[in-house]
Amino acid sequence: MTILLFFASLLLSVTTGFFLVRILLPEPDGKNACVPLQLFLGTGIGIGISSCVYFLCMITGIIGLAPLLDILLCLLSGVAYFGTDKPSEGERLEKVLIHTKLKTISLCLRKLTTPRIAGESKNSRGGSSAASGKATKLEQLLIAVFSVELAASGGAFFFAFLKEPHGRWDAWLIWNMHARFLARSGDAWREVFSLPMDWSHWDYPLLLPLSLVRSWRYTGLESIYVPAAFAFIFFLLTAGLLLSAVSFLKNLSGGLLAGMILIATPFFILMGISQFADVPFSFFVLATIVLLFFQERFAKKGFGPLLLTGLAAGLSAWTKNEGLLFLLIVAFVLLTATTFKRGWKGATTRCGWFLAGALPVLLFVIYFKMQLAPANDLTAGLAAGETVWSKLTDMSRYGAIARDFFITGLNFTKGPVDLRVGMKLAPGAVSILLPAAWLWFAGINHDPKNRNGVICTAAILILMLSGYFAVYLLTPLPLEYHIATSLNRLYLQLWPSIIFLFFMIANPPDANWEGLIKKTAAAVSPARKSLSSQRKQGHIKG
Repeated sequence: MTILLFFASLLLSVTTGFFLVRILLPEPDGKNACVPLQLFLGTGIGIGISSCVYFLCMITGIIGLAPLLDILLCLLSGVAYFGTDKPSEGERLEKVLIHTKLKTISLCLRKLTTPRIAGESKNSRGGSSAASGKATKLEQLLIAVFSVELAASGGAFFFAFLKEPHGRWDAWLIWNMHARFLARSGDAWREVFSLPMDWSHWDYPLLLPLSLVRSWRYTGLESIYVPAAFAFIFFLLTAGLLLSAVSFLKNLSGGLLAGMILIATPFFILMGISQFADVPFSFFVLATIVLLFFQERFAKKGFGPLLLTGLAAGLSAWTKNEGLLFLLIVAFVLLTATTFKRGWKGATTRCGWFLAGALPVLLFVIYFKMQLAPANDLTAGLAAGETVWSKLTDMSRYGAIARDFFITGLNFTKGPVDLRVGMKLAPGAVSILLPAAWLWFAGINHDPKNRNGVICTAAILILMLSGYFAVYLLTPLPLEYHIATSLNRLYLQLWPSIIFLFFMIANPPDANWEGLIKKTAAAVSPARKSLSSQRKQGHIKG
């Protein structure tokens, strides 16, 4: 019964988010081509919306009505979805099946194996399964490898849960503990934010803790399975969103390769297993960037994607403090890029839609920060005047931070830094070098439909790293300790979006994969001949 109640609470969130995304995200060909993408987006956004609704119930003192509000919101989104669309008899039957979730699951499986590719040129679709409706041999191979990786990841989550059911340090010290305090404190829940526990960071946003509290209230049991379930859900959502976004905007082979790189990243799996909020935050960052691409690609279909972009960016601020920086950067990049392309009038309109999507969540963030959260340890620890100026003018700090940024950029996928040895350059098999190598082999795709999205995404990622650099420059904490214990996670938060950017720039695999094999063979051949020659010489000398 407890499991059924948990899935009921989750189903309400998923349905609400799915209907909302279906309303606002356009179907380019009108044939449900991006249902998997909408499902992954809708699930994450629905979970975020449900946490906001629960917070609203808490601050208004009507927590007992939270399930009723969830049902009402789900019904309203369903009415809006079915009411704004005028389907034929066959399509109406299809939507009834989607409403029961059976059709959604079948569509996801079908589209992941034989996707329809929208908005691509003939050159970028060469060798794809789009024309024939059947998976190519390359796609079949990649599907098999991806399935093995996904199964291995599921096994890793299961055995890690058996070993550490409460997650790791930040999970039981911050996120899960915040949820337990809020769940157990009843009407006195506001008092927890004044507890003398600075090390627990009570200023951190509440999307993840309130998602746990909400599920516990539905089930009536403070189960340790719920945090682990949400950790695995966001792990799957992030990988699924990356795979489906690249598959839809490029092709299936590219989506599978992108997903394979992500779930083969040891540190990404570790952070998911550890039940930290970095993976949920990476989901909302990726969702924001994917939706920006949609707005640029299908701008003529309305401003729905911009509303969702603002909503996703707002939910990132409701997930982690870094989300506030991310929201400001996305707004700035959107304003700048649109002004350059469309002038002030177009920029005002677009930014207005973006802010309209972000505002509902941003109001909750502002209320939380102004009325409940204690001062952030980084901002509270900053001394005015001379101390700040001395840090800004200390060139050695710039050099040390730049060095650690470079090393961490190559190392972060492996896992945490060993504080006993500090930063060491030792990149693993899966690192930033892997998508960079793919880009070199595949070549750059000069699709004008993606140009603005690529530029905006690159600008957002660069500005985010610049913002992190500025935080370390002014940090009141010991610099090396602060970088060693946090920078790898900051990189990981952007990692799915970095992979997405690389694959949106590169040529799709199916178009020239045979040429890539020849290019690889040509690149490896000299090294092979040199090695063979050295072996012969060694044999002669021996």
